[in-house]
Amino acid sequence: MNFQTVNPLNVQLNKLSGNLLPVTGDDSLFPVSWRIYSAVIWLIEMIQTSAVIPGVLSVPREKTLQDATVSIVVTIEVFFLLRQMHANRDIVIQLIRKLNDVMQTEDETMKMIVKSTLKPVQLPLKFYWLAGTGSLMTWCCMSFMIIFKKNCFLYEDYRIPIILSRQPFSMHIFLLGNCVVSIASVYMFIKKVALDVYMINFVLLVTAQYRYIAVKLSTIFQENISLDRNNESEKERSAIDSLAILKMKALCQHHNTVVQITLMLKKLLSLNMSMIYLTYVFIFCFLNVMLISAVSNI
Repeated sequence: MNFQTVNPLNVQLNKLSGNLLPVTGDDSLFPVSWRIYSAVIWLIEMIQTSAVIPGVLSVPREKTLQDATVSIVVTIEVFFLLRQMHANRDIVIQLIRKLNDVMQTEDETMKMIVKSTLKPVQLPLKFYWLAGTGSLMTWCCMSFMIIFKKNCFLYEDYRIPIILSRQPFSMHIFLLGNCVVSIASVYMFIKKVALDVYMINFVLLVTAQYRYIAVKLSTIFQENISLDRNNESEKERSAIDSLAILKMKALCQHHNTVVQITLMLKKLLSLNMSMIYLTYVFIFCFLNVMLISAVSNI
């Protein structure tokens, strides 16, 4: 049991998104095919980003607010979080290595607790990924319906305003631009989901270690009390106490390691969590403003 094998969803999304964040303690490189795949995704993202910046300045403000604001905020969040993760790559590698060290054990209690900690979030995270991706694809594909109504197109006809050529432009340019917007938007969302799952995985694995310490501590005391009751001789009780002390020392060493991991995790994720918090506050406030505006216009 290690960081790479304990949560297959984390590994799959990390590859699918093209984030290619570390999943092993030796910082081994991903295969060339995955690195090429990641480079292609980043190329598409950069094309859209470079086209969106002039695009939002060339369309009515209402169009920018309605269709581009949330996309821009999510893009900024993803770029910031990925930059932080790669800038602190050494800390990520050390965290994975330390977690692998504490999880590579034959202790069935450890395996049971880690699995029981990760299992409850698997279904919600899969729903978050699949439902979000499906909804975003539907939202992007709706803009293709306009090709049945006109032959010449403007910047605001894109789902997210971008500039690839001067307006008005032909259907071929519109279809190309809309495909770029759709693919880039879907992959940007998948990148965000993969980042969320990656960070959640770290937090849950550390949480599992604290649960393991609590369970083992309780087990040691229960076993010691039970054995003391069944053994009346002083010599046997002394041997039982010595065994309990050895187990407690091992558990204390484990706890010290987990505390070190927690401090490293705090250093890695504190700024990321602040950014996520600010992003969601902005998005919810923005959606409330848009909802109020929509209601007032009815």
